[in-house]
Amino acid sequence: MHHHHDHCGCGCGHDHEHEHRHEHHGEHAGRHGELSPAQAAFLHELEHHHYLPLARFLVESTVEDDFSSVALSPVYLRGPEETMDQVKETGRMLLDLEERGWLTLDYGYPLEGYPYTEYRESALYALFQRTVKEAAGRPGFLGDTPVLELGSIAPAEE
Repeated sequence: MHHHHDHCGCGCGHDHEHEHRHEHHGEHAGRHGELSPAQAAFLHELEHHHYLPLARFLVESTVEDDFSSVALSPVYLRGPEETMDQVKETGRMLLDLEERGWLTLDYGYPLEGYPYTEYRESALYALFQRTVKEAAGRPGFLGDTPVLELGSIAPAEE
C-alpha cells in the first residue's frame, strides 16, 4: 500500500509529497492505540468523503407497535455483493473505531441525497427480507417486518 498524492484534500494533515508508507496515521496512534492497516485505510476514506453511508437491519412488528429488534448492525457495504462475513468483520472494525473515539455511527441521520442503492439492492438485504418473511408465519413470532434503517458514519469531533 503506497500513497502517491500531490494534494488529496482529505485533511489528514500530511504532506503527500513525501512517502509515508508505514505510518500514515501514526501521529494519532498514541492517543487511541495502534490502528490496523484496514482501520487506517477506512479512516482515510472517511476523511476524504467526510461522511459515509451506514445502515442496520431491524425487525419490527405489525402486531406490536413498540417491538423492534436489531438483526444486524452496523452495516457498511462497499458493494452490493458483500457477504455476511465481510459485513460482520467491517461492523466489528467500525464498533472498535467508535469505541476508541475515531468516528460516530448515527442511525436516523441518512446522508442527504444519497440513494443507498447498494444497501437496498444487496444480496444480504434480500436474504434478510426472505428470512423475516419465512419466520413471520410462525406462531408467537412478532418480528414480521424487515426494516432497513439508514444512517451515516462521521469522523469524531476533535
